[in-house]
Amino acid sequence: MSGERAQRAKSTAAGIAEAVPLLWTSIVDQFGNVAHQFHHNKGRSFLTLLGMIIGAGSVVLLSGLLAGGEEALISTQQFLDDVDVIEIEAQDAPPRQQGRTTRPLEHADQDALDGSPVIGGGQAEGELFDWSKWARAGTNKKRVLVLGASDRAEKLYRVQVAKGRFLDERDLRHRARVCVVGDEVWQELLGAPESLHGVSLRVSGVRWEVVGVLKRKPPLNAGPGIWMWDRRIVVPATTFEGAIRHSRKVDVLYVRLLPSTGSIIERAKETTRLVKQALIRRHHGVENIRIEDEKGEKQQQQLIFLVINVLMLCTAALSLFVGGINIMNIMLVTVTERTREIGIRRALGATPGSILRQFLLESAIIAGVGGLGGVLGGMALVFLVSKLLTAVVGNWIAHYQLWAIAVGLASSTITGIVFGLYPAWRAARLAPVDALRYE
Repeated sequence: MSGERAQRAKSTAAGIAEAVPLLWTSIVDQFGNVAHQFHHNKGRSFLTLLGMIIGAGSVVLLSGLLAGGEEALISTQQFLDDVDVIEIEAQDAPPRQQGRTTRPLEHADQDALDGSPVIGGGQAEGELFDWSKWARAGTNKKRVLVLGASDRAEKLYRVQVAKGRFLDERDLRHRARVCVVGDEVWQELLGAPESLHGVSLRVSGVRWEVVGVLKRKPPLNAGPGIWMWDRRIVVPATTFEGAIRHSRKVDVLYVRLLPSTGSIIERAKETTRLVKQALIRRHHGVENIRIEDEKGEKQQQQLIFLVINVLMLCTAALSLFVGGINIMNIMLVTVTERTREIGIRRALGATPGSILRQFLLESAIIAGVGGLGGVLGGMALVFLVSKLLTAVVGNWIAHYQLWAIAVGLASSTITGIVFGLYPAWRAARLAPVDALRYE
């Protein structure tokens, strides 16, 4: 018995070894047939491929531009609106609690939360600002927003330094009168000198030495205003308290959650509850704080991108459907033109199954070639359009989504198989005698 099984295994292996070269030869022949058809019917072939090219190309193009647009929107965001950040603001006490002893939102609250178990070891950052101040340098003056921040602000707000440095721990400890300015302040107020050495400006009667300049960060989704980072002056929070505010109050307190497993939304809700309880206890039971844990604008942006993605896929599916119908029509014409060839192949021993596979493979190759052309064309357009948008609205990075490339290629090939099934079935059903008589 074992000898018979070994013999059957050898026979099976030999059959597979013989079938693989034959299958490869068949596929190569089919590519040759498709190339021959393309060469002799260029216009018809192009129209056949057009639906596949548009369908696959639109998936790659729109997915790449949407990914770049989302990143550009985040990089140009002027305010902090991240899902993993909880925003705490001061507010008036409820009417029933007014008159009770309490305390304001201040740096002591930040110190109590920063790194504590209440926020899971996350970070707490206080923000202080003065909305509209005149900054002066020589005879020039400009309306600016003065922001009191720590050395963490660079990462917190996703800003980058173009020249010099950002605030550091030494500036905070020594209450240094130094500042980092936005690009517009640097250009228009200070005249963009080549060196930072000796450059200073005055705000609120205080002279501030300029130690850094921020990269340009224009808004993508709103008009200009003093709230723009390009029109901000960032000073150490400790110096802001002593030179401008003369108190330890903070305007906004941010809590950033540490990366972890699980839903960030659920973690934010639970942390919000714990933060609120902790701060109300510190404020002697008075609810004079408001916590913005629901990022409505962020969720709205995500919903918009989701809707656009769905519409994009529907448009691509419609293009592929139209292209599939075109492939079916062309393959039916091809079957009619090659009826005599089918009859000769059947007379020489070809089975209906081999005829069906031949035309089905040919349809899949045509659609696959169209999908490949669409993917390559879509990638080229992503690059070109991203360059154009970078010149118009700012930094717009070209993204090539692997899932979109895979979907474009797979969907076009599957469309070719599905819509080529009926013409292939008709070709396989032709009677050899009738096919040979066909003129």
